[in-house]
Amino acid sequence: MSTTAAHQPYTPSRPRGGRRTWSWVALGGAWWQLVALGVLYYVCVRTATGQTHENRLHAQAVATRGAETGWLRRAFDLVDRLEPQHLVVGIVLVGAVALLRGRPVRALQAVVVAGGTLGLTELLKLVLLERPDLLDHGWSSNSLPSGHTAAVLGLVLGLLVAAPRWLRFPLALAGAAAAGAMGAFVIADGWHRVSDVLASALVGSIVFCLVQVLPSRDRRSRGALVSVSVLVPVACAAALVVVYAGGVPLRTAYLVAGAVVALTVLAAARALPREVRAAA
Repeated sequence: MSTTAAHQPYTPSRPRGGRRTWSWVALGGAWWQLVALGVLYYVCVRTATGQTHENRLHAQAVATRGAETGWLRRAFDLVDRLEPQHLVVGIVLVGAVALLRGRPVRALQAVVVAGGTLGLTELLKLVLLERPDLLDHGWSSNSLPSGHTAAVLGLVLGLLVAAPRWLRFPLALAGAAAAGAMGAFVIADGWHRVSDVLASALVGSIVFCLVQVLPSRDRRSRGALVSVSVLVPVACAAALVVVYAGGVPLRTAYLVAGAVVALTVLAAARALPREVRAAA
């Protein structure tokens, strides 16, 4: 007697494209964005012209620091209270979301995205990169990438990786607003320059692409992942043109940088694979 369809074992559908092709797309996207990060660093930090544009806006932000009132001042005070232990708790909670759903691979990916984004940022900022004082302004301390921006961005991306698909859209909107606001805040209050925030967006996107190399049975779209790899560097380049070549005021500059960070969240949310559910 032939086995009916109802009694046949469930076999998950094969992801779109082979695993090897997907891995090459992820690695290629990360490499391309790493090149973009290097170009951004060289142009904005290692050239006198780049430092001139950067310092013009940074000096304005430093000069007006503390002048904010109302909700904006309260927001700055809240950001100022963030400590490393808060980030550790956030990373643990991100991983716990996926574990509670019975998705250990997703939990690993989420923790790596959240922790890796901040870890790579701190490694670049404190160890690998430096800011020469080409204009004799006394500003030789390196601040690229922004750690605060990377922390929020990494936690948001990790939470999106861990969360179920039905929850991604509201989380992406809220996360884009939070990460974008952090990017804008650190520029507006004179903590960071525009390039620092843009570099954090690239770091988050790089780690996100690298994590996609981990094996998964979920349905994946190579086109969506490629769009992240292309969109984030292009958005960073466009932001630099608008902010520096356009000579925009400080408020426009930090809003543009924050928008790039928010766009990074939305693009990553769209590129996440669709989960394959086993039949009951």
